Amino acid sequence: RNRIAQPGEDVFVILAEKMHQIGREWELRQNVIFKSYIFVETADIESFRLRLGKIGAMTKVLSIGEEMTPIRPEEEEFLRKLGGKEHIARYSEGYMVGDKLVVTEGALQGCGGRCKWIDRHRRIAVIEIELLGRVVDVKLGLGVVKKIKETKQETAECSGRPERPAGRGGHTVMPSGDQ
Repeated sequence: RNRIAQPGEDVFVILAEKMHQIGREWELRQNVIFKSYIFVETADIESFRLRLGKIGAMTKVLSIGEEMTPIRPEEEEFLRKLGGKEHIARYSEGYMVGDKLVVTEGALQGCGGRCKWIDRHRRIAVIEIELLGRVVDVKLGLGVVKKIKETKQETAECSGRPERPAGRGGHTVMPSGDQ
C-alpha cells in the first residue's frame, strides 16, 4: 500500500469478521473477502497503473481492451456500506423467526434480499452480490442467537425462499426480505 499509494488515494482489500472454532473455543478473525482483488480510489488511474507496474509483483488494473473497468456506482455503494470506512464487514448477529432471519447488528443489516443461505453451525451467511458484471457468492460472519417459532400472523408476513436442494445438510434457508 505505502509503495504505490499517493496522497489522496486509498488502496485496500475488504475484510470480513468471522468466527473460527479452535478446539472448543470460538475466536473472531478477519479474512479477505475478495482474495484476488485490491481496490483503489484514485483520481488518476493511469498514474496508478504505472506505479503498480513498478512493484514487480503480478498485478494489473482490470480492463477491457485498453479501457479500465471501474466498478459500477451501485456496486461501490454496496461495498462501502458492507465494509464501512475501515473496509471491514463486521460480524453480524440476529435471530430467526421461523425461516426468516432478523439481523440486529453488523454488516448484514439491510442485506436480506441478497442472502442465499446460512450455516448456523459454522456461523456464516452467504450473500449474492454482483461485482464487475458477474454474480459472486460472499461468505460473511453471522451468529444466530435464538430461533423463535412463528405464529400464524407471522407466517403470512414471512416470505422465505424455497428450501435448498437435498445434499446441503446443516444449512438454513435465508429469506428474501430486507431486515
